[in-house]
Amino acid sequence: MTKITDQFETILKEKQIPLAKREIENGQVSYNGKFQLTKEKALPFGIVFDKEDERSDYQIVYHHLAFVSNFSKKAAVLELINELNELQSGYYRICLGSDGEIYMRLLGRTSTDVMPLYEMLVTGSTIAKAILPRIAEVLTV
Repeated sequence: MTKITDQFETILKEKQIPLAKREIENGQVSYNGKFQLTKEKALPFGIVFDKEDERSDYQIVYHHLAFVSNFSKKAAVLELINELNELQSGYYRICLGSDGEIYMRLLGRTSTDVMPLYEMLVTGSTIAKAILPRIAEVLTV
């Protein structure tokens, strides 16, 4: 595909990380996988690269952190999300979708040196694992 995705796939192969690759209509490339939180629960994530060759914008999204099904808790959830975004999420942003999904995303730009992108992917899984108990606490109160 491009130098960037080739380098990314090289790192994935070295680290033995299986991700499903898919080319999107507009020339973007997406990779999807799951981060294993516990034996029972996996956290799906995706990475999308723009079609540029020497530099590329990318987005990493950790899906389904939680779902808000009781919208009377929406204010408490948004308050927690704001606090987490200020104090714990680093470069990631935690978001509440209109369907109630809580997800975490990072927008960035990379060159052919994709190791920082890989490190941000690993950091994101660590952040997600750390914030999930706080989100669950607000949703179950």
